Amino acid sequence: MTIRHILVPLFGYDGDRVSLDAALAIAKRHDAHVAALHVETDPLEQTPLMVDVGVAITELVEAAERHATQRAKAAAAVFEEWQQASGTRVDGEASLRPGVSTAFTNIKGNEEDLLARFGRLTDLVVLARPQKNQAADLIAVRIEDVLFGAGRPVLLVPNQISAEALAGLEKGPALIAWNGSIEATRAVTAGLDLIKAMGKVRVLSIKEGKKDMHPATDLTHFLAWHGIAATVGEAPQDVGKATAEHFLAAAREAGATLVVMGAYSHGRLRQLVLGGVTSHMIDAADIPVLMAH
Repeated sequence: MTIRHILVPLFGYDGDRVSLDAALAIAKRHDAHVAALHVETDPLEQTPLMVDVGVAITELVEAAERHATQRAKAAAAVFEEWQQASGTRVDGEASLRPGVSTAFTNIKGNEEDLLARFGRLTDLVVLARPQKNQAADLIAVRIEDVLFGAGRPVLLVPNQISAEALAGLEKGPALIAWNGSIEATRAVTAGLDLIKAMGKVRVLSIKEGKKDMHPATDLTHFLAWHGIAATVGEAPQDVGKATAEHFLAAAREAGATLVVMGAYSHGRLRQLVLGGVTSHMIDAADIPVLMAH
């Protein structure tokens, strides 16, 4: 997949700058456009229908309005600071002009719906992993909303990552978590442009039953058609969090700069109830992860 348009949702929290920096690192290699988007939520949608005794509905709406305004101002300020520091050209018009361009859009409405709308027509969505001290649950839900609602690949970056790590994002090695699922296939094919640039690629095969119906050799054969040589290793049978920890440990050992994996191969509800690889990666990954559902 050619990367020409990168969507960066901004939430008015600390992770916004990391998301923009990561998007810029990729955009520079592909002459891509970085589209920064903030959805200013409608306070009426954020206000519960049932009101506690003694609390006026108008007070709740006003508080929600203030919070939405604060988030919108914070998102705009981070974008302006990033744009000036990076010197990225501001230009929202679609073109094949060389170099990186950017634009900021603030739109009011339902956050989930608008992230899906804008996310469906982009090559890549870049998001920072939620920080524990700032609306972590909200950001985690929005990451899931993009994965399920937009159907586009998501690059999830750690909320604290060095400039050197971002600059080396596409230098590799890359680690691919492979279970033969449609989701894993989408992640690999969506990430081909990124994976091609990496010197080393390792495939970790996850067996999900007694028979290996989707051997990793199928994937390495496909990658070879794209000029990508990959080695193969095995991961433990998928048992959720333990498997995710194995991925991260293997990635660190290999010095990987990117993990590629399918998201929610077993469904959202099952992972919420039992815990799962995707949920743990969203919560704990300290390496950039390219996901697709």
